[in-house]
This record gives sequence, C-alpha cells and structure tokens, in this order.
Amino acid sequence: MHHAKSRFSHLARLGLAMLAFLATPVLAANGDPVEIGARIEAFGVQSDLTMEDGDDFDSSGFGIRGDVSATVKASARTEITIDVDAGVFDYEGDSRGTLETVGAALAVTHKLSDSVELRVRARRVENIAVLEAFSADQTSAAARLEWTQGDNRIRVEGEYREREYDTVDQGHSKGYRFSAQYNRRIGPYHWFRIDARAEKMSSDDDTRRSFDRRVVEMKYSLPVAKRLRLRPSVEYREWAYDDRVAVGDPQGDLREDSYVAPAIELAWGRDGRGPYAQASAEYRFRESNDTRYTQDGARVGIKLGYRF
Repeated sequence: MHHAKSRFSHLARLGLAMLAFLATPVLAANGDPVEIGARIEAFGVQSDLTMEDGDDFDSSGFGIRGDVSATVKASARTEITIDVDAGVFDYEGDSRGTLETVGAALAVTHKLSDSVELRVRARRVENIAVLEAFSADQTSAAARLEWTQGDNRIRVEGEYREREYDTVDQGHSKGYRFSAQYNRRIGPYHWFRIDARAEKMSSDDDTRRSFDRRVVEMKYSLPVAKRLRLRPSVEYREWAYDDRVAVGDPQGDLREDSYVAPAIELAWGRDGRGPYAQASAEYRFRESNDTRYTQDGARVGIKLGYRF
C-alpha cells in the first residue's frame, strides 16, 4: 500500500494547492468572487453481510471524508468548478486494510436555456473499492443534461471510465455508465425521486473483472419536524460477471446476483451551510446462483457532518 499512500499525498497536495490559488482574493472576469465550499463528515456502517465482494456496500467499518470546492462564474450562464475530496475508511476485521482515497475533479456547467443545463466533468480518483476489486484508481469523463420545469426535474448522464487495479494482479478495465433521474418536488424538503442506471466494465487483462450491473431506486422524503425528514426507499440491483462460474450451480452457469433492499432513513439539518446528520437502516433480500452469495442481512449506518 506504500505506493498508494505516496500517490494519495501527491494528488492531495496538488489539489489543495489549486484550491488555495483560487481562494485568494482574485475576482472572476465579470467581477464575481470565487465561491468556496467545503464539507467534512464522519460515518459508520454495520452490516450482517460478510461476503468478500470488492464493492464496499456490504462492508462494516468507520471512516471520515471531506471535500473542498471552488467555483468561478466564467459568464452569466457558465460556471467552472474545481473539487478535491479525500477520505479514510477502516474496515472491521483483519481481512481488509484501511482504505485511503483521494480525488480531484473539474466541471463546467452551462445553462442552455432557463430550463436546460449542461454539465461536463472530468475526474481522477485513487484507491477506491469497486465491485470487481478491493482497490482501484479511476479516470472518468461525464456529460449530464438537466431539465427543470416548475416542480419537476429530469437528469440524464453518460460517463466513460477507465480503471487501474491496485491488487496483486493489477491490470486495467474500461467501460461506461448511463443514468437517469426524475425528481418531483412537493414542498420544502418534501419530494419523490426515482433513479435508474446501467453500467458495464470490460477488462482485457482479466475477464473475471468484466461485469454488467443495473440499479433502480425509488425514494420519498417527508418532513416530520423542523429540519427533520423521514425517507423511506426501496432499491433493486442485479449484476452478472463475464467469466466467473457460479459455485453450486448444477448448470455450471456464470455467476448472477441480485437483491431487493427496502430502507428507512432519518435526516436532520439543512441543505445549506451548517451541521447535518443521517441514520439509516435497510434489509437486503439477496439472490445468487452461486451458493456463497445467497445471504440476506441487515445494514445500518450513521453519518455526522458539517458544511462550511
């Protein structure tokens, strides 16, 4: 992990230096100041699921993360944002070490009209847990189109990703992700949302890392007290690997997994500056044609943070 920590420190210093430059009393060309934002949060996850998948959504542990951003108005309709984020996650048990992650992104947002907005974004992130490996570096480029009319909002996004693996076998992969979201605002902090995405990664070095995944989630936010919201949701995921034979499958088919996860979340705080907190609980009903991955289980999480 020494090489990962070295890259972590180098990229973090570079990103913070860029933001320090932007945070100086320099004005944008149109006279607007640079807008600086920051956030820090601590979080913990406890999961009944003990399967050794690469993706950290089934893993217990505790961590801390934060990000800093600087936004410049290039024109009346265009904004440029630089964002740097870093985090540390300490897994329970001895099977996985501490994960140190750092990333940097550049985004340009342009209003095509009063109701349509286009955002393009490039990002580099190092040492993340992904579905097909415990640790990888990723470079990505994405374009998002957003339409807003009254209380309705629709987003569609396409993203291209390349990954370099930090595992013993190393190797590379590349692929895409397409996503869409519909959000209906009912009132302050009161909304209904549906998200869907499809993604594929392909590796020429090790076809066991190649996979397809699809996700659909519905979520509802209901204000129950001042700054307090109750958010029930349900999520469905399914994924399949290109070259992993399912253990225990009498047909000898390739591995296919899925789960349905009803959840409840309690969120406190404002969307703007200030403290916030979230507590969540969900239960995952999981299916797989591989007998090692059929375990159902509960997952609870807590998050405490502050937006500056």
